[in-house]
Amino acid sequence: MTEQLPMEMLQPITQLEALIRATPEAERAQLQGDLHRLCERLEREGYAIPDRLRELDAMLTDGQVKSQFDNLPV
Repeated sequence: MTEQLPMEMLQPITQLEALIRATPEAERAQLQGDLHRLCERLEREGYAIPDRLRELDAMLTDGQVKSQFDNLPV
């Protein structure tokens, strides 16, 4: 069973989420690692990862994968 996030974890999560959403799309990849590490930490400590963070992490990961293929010769 996962626990609800403690209040002291909510502020850093909210700040990182807001920073990612405010960052231009081309520069978001730099923040994806921070978000992914945060999700891993929450999971490791037994907390439920909010769906919006999972979705944001997946979106940024997909963006990075797609960008790797943009420069491949056809």
